[in-house]
Amino acid sequence: MSKSKLTVAFLLAAVASLSLAYLGFAKSPGLPEIKEADAFVPRAETAKWMSLGHNSSAASLFWISGIIAFSETMFDGKTFKWLSHVADASTRLDSMFKTPYTFVAAITANSEPDTTDYALLRRGVKTFQDDWRLAVSVAFRFANGPGKNYAYAAEIMKPFESDTNAPQHIRNTARTFELKAMPLDVAIIQIIDDFLNPDYKSFQRGLVIKAARVLNSQKIDEIESTLNDMAKHQIEPQTAFARLMEMNVIASNP
Repeated sequence: MSKSKLTVAFLLAAVASLSLAYLGFAKSPGLPEIKEADAFVPRAETAKWMSLGHNSSAASLFWISGIIAFSETMFDGKTFKWLSHVADASTRLDSMFKTPYTFVAAITANSEPDTTDYALLRRGVKTFQDDWRLAVSVAFRFANGPGKNYAYAAEIMKPFESDTNAPQHIRNTARTFELKAMPLDVAIIQIIDDFLNPDYKSFQRGLVIKAARVLNSQKIDEIESTLNDMAKHQIEPQTAFARLMEMNVIASNP
């Protein structure tokens, strides 16, 4: 068979496989009913074998279709709630397809009650472990979304503490989530310890703000004064701890 005929045969096979994959997604049973748009929610398990090895091409095809549906509903003033499903299916076909991860992370509100994006985002940060921008978006989503999983957010950001390619405030983000994940008294002890650490001297203002957040207090000046007095050895750390904990009581019971 000539080279041109082999090329044509290959293209026909690719088109046929992608068409079968599309039908597999579109006609797969048990799909959620979509009232917002004429669109489909793909199911990777059904379509993988139909793509005949063209997983990346099939993933791109379904993702493009999902984006089109999403765009159309935006123009209609409606919402397309199933984009995370489309993204999840696309990345199950091709886990290295980065765009769905970053797009869903960017458009999903941190406080969004629908958690269908969680599985997708977990897979995204696991696949692209060196991408601090994706990690930040995912960390804030888990920290502020249902469940407020500060521990997982801290886990995501922990590897970037020593990443010189990330901005300094990003490198400090893990500590913020760690403090929120701790019981109040443990978090305050940790802040006091950090405040006394010479390596953190240039970040003392940030520690004051973190203390205010942990304490749920607006008394930032008083918190800063207490910590500065401690750093100058005018009061003992135990005294500073007691004063800070009292501020939490005041903040909670005005």
